[in-house]
Amino acid sequence: MLRPRHRAVFEALLPGQAHPLLRLGVLDTGFEGFYDDFARSAPRTLRWGLRASLAAAAWLAPALIGRLPPITRLEPEARERALKALGGSRSYPLRQTLLLLKMAAALCYGADRRVRDAVGYPGQPDAPGPAPGAAP
Repeated sequence: MLRPRHRAVFEALLPGQAHPLLRLGVLDTGFEGFYDDFARSAPRTLRWGLRASLAAAAWLAPALIGRLPPITRLEPEARERALKALGGSRSYPLRQTLLLLKMAAALCYGADRRVRDAVGYPGQPDAPGPAPGAAP
């Protein structure tokens, strides 16, 4: 289960209503269930990296824009600026933390059928349910 500060990180990373075609945010795509499964099944080093990345985003990113942590204290625009500062840091490990968070969000977000339809990705022939283009 995501903690409130972790939810704030992912909501700032990929918010809902950010684009006219992509109205869903990452938290609207079942991300909490995905995160729980990912936290149980991912290799240990990846799990540790994701936890460290969430800690960096929640506690260090606000300091990079001169604000007090944690990230939940900030308004949405400042949260986005803090994550942008994390990704633009001169420190390679800090930049990598943002990439790991983006990867985790993208795995869930890109797998959501509503997102794939909005972007125009073709259906996968091995996806569960009726085959794409099949008659109902």
